[in-house]
Amino acid sequence: MISRVVLSGGTVLFAVVVYALMLKGWRSRQDRQSDLPEPALAAGGARALAAPVPGLFVGTTSAIDWLDRIAVHRLSDRATADLIVAEDGVHLVREGLPELFIPLSALDAVSIEQSLAGKIVSGGMLVLTWRLGARTLATAFRATEHAAHVRLRDTLTALLPPSTMEAS
Repeated sequence: MISRVVLSGGTVLFAVVVYALMLKGWRSRQDRQSDLPEPALAAGGARALAAPVPGLFVGTTSAIDWLDRIAVHRLSDRATADLIVAEDGVHLVREGLPELFIPLSALDAVSIEQSLAGKIVSGGMLVLTWRLGARTLATAFRATEHAAHVRLRDTLTALLPPSTMEAS
């Protein structure tokens, strides 16, 4: 009887210690990323170029390391969201979280990928590569209707300034 109590108590203690270490790691990540500025706020009044697309806000990572989640400013908090392409940029209206606005001037690339931050999905997800302060980030959105990814990518790519390619 005592051995069950000891084993149960040890298991609970182990789980608490592991959780505390995970929390410490997340807070350390937030401290390392504290130099990242707050995302821009939309000025409002911009005309939407397409109907809102419902889906899942998957999260934001460093563009050069898709396993490096951005822990500050709630940029990696997963939530249901609507993605709206407007004249001023991309609006990710997240349920229960502040809207994430990516100005067109900060948007570098748009692609459809199968994975981000250790999440692999069939049907892919839309990945927006953009600049925030001195860092380049990758934000993923998974539309409920996967066919919308191609439409969103094409719409956003058409809004990007043409890249200047050097002749080889």
